[in-house]
Amino acid sequence: MTGLDAAPAAHRSVRPPATGTPGASSPTGAAAPACAAPGRPRDARVSHAILEAAMRQLADLGYARMSMESVASEAGVARATVYRRYRDKADLVTAAIAASPGPLPVPSSGDPLDDLVAFLDEFDLRFAESCLEVIGCLIGSRETPHAMALHRARVVEPRTGYVRALLVRAQELGRLVPGADVEVALQLLAGAVFARRVAGVPPERGWARRAVETLCRGIARPGTGTTTLRS
Repeated sequence: MTGLDAAPAAHRSVRPPATGTPGASSPTGAAAPACAAPGRPRDARVSHAILEAAMRQLADLGYARMSMESVASEAGVARATVYRRYRDKADLVTAAIAASPGPLPVPSSGDPLDDLVAFLDEFDLRFAESCLEVIGCLIGSRETPHAMALHRARVVEPRTGYVRALLVRAQELGRLVPGADVEVALQLLAGAVFARRVAGVPPERGWARRAVETLCRGIARPGTGTTTLRS
């Protein structure tokens, strides 16, 4: 959850990945390229153009048909320029997806369950489709066994961590029963997002609110009014 308006993911502005430990994800979900090496600082504009081109090609061609060469061509750079930043397509695409939403939102409503609804709505509208395709390709690929681990570290873990923190906060505020299984609740919400895509259900505002309310019927603390969230 995956890290969120209704514009297609392919046409969103992406941030260049953070620098640091190769392959590591930052607290916001952005990731450093796996093949980063010391030397002259890289041009941030070139890095930005590469990530933008990768997201457009992911939407227009799909993961299986895009390539490092096609991304380099669209970004207007040499193929070697892309390979200096990313060792292969999986490295590039997972970094681009991780960077595309920008920082994870700061909870602002005062109600963690309302913040959860807002996050799920944005993710469902903007990223569920591309993430599902990439996950399917990475799971089925035997040529790049490291790719799924990259996707988990850069895209999945920061977003599941964000949702987990919101559920735990709701528990601390007495909105959910103390013994509620937060991990299972998190998995149910993530599974529901992708199940909609598999079933061909289009993005829809308001779906996330119904999903959270339905889930809360089973784990809400009696008398808290959790099953009817604020609109």
